[in-house]
Amino acid sequence: MNNISTRLLMSCAAIGVAGGVLFTAHALIGGLAVNTVPFLYGLTMGIYFLPGTLAQALFRRGGVGLLTSALAGLVSSPFQPIGFTAFLIGLGIGVMQEVPFLIGRYRYWKPWLFWVAGLVQGLLVSGAGFGILRGQDLTSFGAILVIASFFVSPPIFTAIALWLAGALDRAGVARGLRLDEDRRGRPDSAS
Repeated sequence: MNNISTRLLMSCAAIGVAGGVLFTAHALIGGLAVNTVPFLYGLTMGIYFLPGTLAQALFRRGGVGLLTSALAGLVSSPFQPIGFTAFLIGLGIGVMQEVPFLIGRYRYWKPWLFWVAGLVQGLLVSGAGFGILRGQDLTSFGAILVIASFFVSPPIFTAIALWLAGALDRAGVARGLRLDEDRRGRPDSAS
């Protein structure tokens, strides 16, 4: 994260704190949902991808997804039944969100790349969700419903993050912090 400013750090922290509040609410409500309506729990799992994707889409800078997701996990840790593991999950999600942009050396931020990342994350989350919810013990229809709900959740929250990033940018929140969408061919722009 070259050329980071206090304003950028504070903006990521604000998104991270808001994400931590969402994570905490999801954990508290999710415990009930996972035992009663597992597919509904799956549809809401993408909320963990919201803070990092929002920061990435808003600022288009390397490391902001990792920083924001990790902060969201850290903020929610004291209030979650899983404790410090929430921070580790946030950290893991942040790393996963950085990879597609790292491959392009943080110079290419087109919306389609966010969508591809969201779909790949959906695949990973659906596999984890199937294991966590013991999908093999469900009926065929129940297993398909659980897998599908976990799969579509990260792309749904990617759409929400992209919409929020656009709205926040139009409101001037990212003024002076947001970098160009395509910086390929500019050697001085690897930030």
